Amino acid sequence: MISAANRVEDDTVVDVLVVGAGQAGLGTAYWLARRTDLAVLVIDGEERVGDSWRWDSLVLFTPRRFSSLPGAPMPRGPGEYASKDETADYLARYADNQDLSVRLRTRILSLEEDVAGGFVADTTTGCIRTQHVVVASGPYSTPYVPDAADGLDPSVAQLHSSAYHHPGDLPGKDVLVVGAGNSAAQLAVELAASRRVTVAAPGGMWFLPARVLGISLYWWLWLSGILNGRSSSRVSRLVQARGDGIIGRDLQDLVAAGTVRMVKERVSGAQGRDVLLADGTEVRTDAVLWCTGFRPDHGWLRVPGAVDEQGHPVHDAGRSPVPGLHWVGLPWQTRLNSGILDGIDRDAREAVRRIAAEQTHQDRPTKLENSQKSSAARTDPGDSDQWSTYLDATLLSRPIMPERSKPTYPASGSRSHPLVPGPAAQSLHSARSGRRVRKPDL
Repeated sequence: MISAANRVEDDTVVDVLVVGAGQAGLGTAYWLARRTDLAVLVIDGEERVGDSWRWDSLVLFTPRRFSSLPGAPMPRGPGEYASKDETADYLARYADNQDLSVRLRTRILSLEEDVAGGFVADTTTGCIRTQHVVVASGPYSTPYVPDAADGLDPSVAQLHSSAYHHPGDLPGKDVLVVGAGNSAAQLAVELAASRRVTVAAPGGMWFLPARVLGISLYWWLWLSGILNGRSSSRVSRLVQARGDGIIGRDLQDLVAAGTVRMVKERVSGAQGRDVLLADGTEVRTDAVLWCTGFRPDHGWLRVPGAVDEQGHPVHDAGRSPVPGLHWVGLPWQTRLNSGILDGIDRDAREAVRRIAAEQTHQDRPTKLENSQKSSAARTDPGDSDQWSTYLDATLLSRPIMPERSKPTYPASGSRSHPLVPGPAAQSLHSARSGRRVRKPDL
């Protein structure tokens, strides 16, 4: 059930609080609902589930087969890639059809350790107390714009890619696109149809074909094992060191044809209507589109040891050194595809295993039957596979699901858009508010 609750007076008390109702939060809530009997609440600051996907030119650059959450394949459509509305509607239906408890228009203000145990979250709709927190708000928290932007004349329009909807957002004829990622490449192509475009891409761009032998590149990455390869593998380390590959050669063709100008230098400053590059080049422009990424914004996370001095998550494959705190949906969390829809499944299940293990440790003296205690005595917790089997056999309410579901083959289709913004959004026993709940009262 989805709720857009107003602020409540009494504390909400749940077992697990999931911060973020994007793909990572919904996928984690799915497995929590199916493998445990814990009370779970997902909170998010958006008006609707999927709102972060609703901007004009957004199209996935992963085929439908690789754009599904656990338990519900992305529906077939007219093209191989889903549009922004299809994706947003898919996420909204997913939350509803899977009967996930989601509280919308709820922004988290702070999370602190509770003196009574667990955590207490202060949100715009009230206080939430919980034993476990899953941070699934993604890495795309705060748009980053270089300090050089301050030197531009006010008459030069400036926009970060996260606020871009269509070419009409940028007035004038000359547009400078700053960035070397997929969003910079795709938006430069779109703008080139009606503007004179210069791209400032530090180090240049690494272009990859969208299709090989008529088949999407993602199928080859999947078949070769690269897509699901561990982030610590040699190939994965090489990809991380090289940087994001640009899916498709549309921009490369426009540069070769002289339609778009590309300079492989970083922005070092700005003055008036001129943007200064590191090699001394000056680019005069009417507007600048900053495709310069995001910075983490976990200032609300007031739990010692949760983040480092730069605000980046401290974790090992999603496992925080803080008991009860978990991360899902981070780029390269465990694999190349950890940050995309299809890669959420495995990381979400692993987070649920950890939560179940912690809960089992807390509840074991009173909640395990004698026969289960005997089984525990025969199981060596040092063996991770046996330990996972033990958890599934005792605490978890559903049997272990297959590691990989059968692929559904996509229809042929169209081009895609790579920018995948993540929504920034957001309780066991209560020392203040009476009885324990199994389903949060939304």
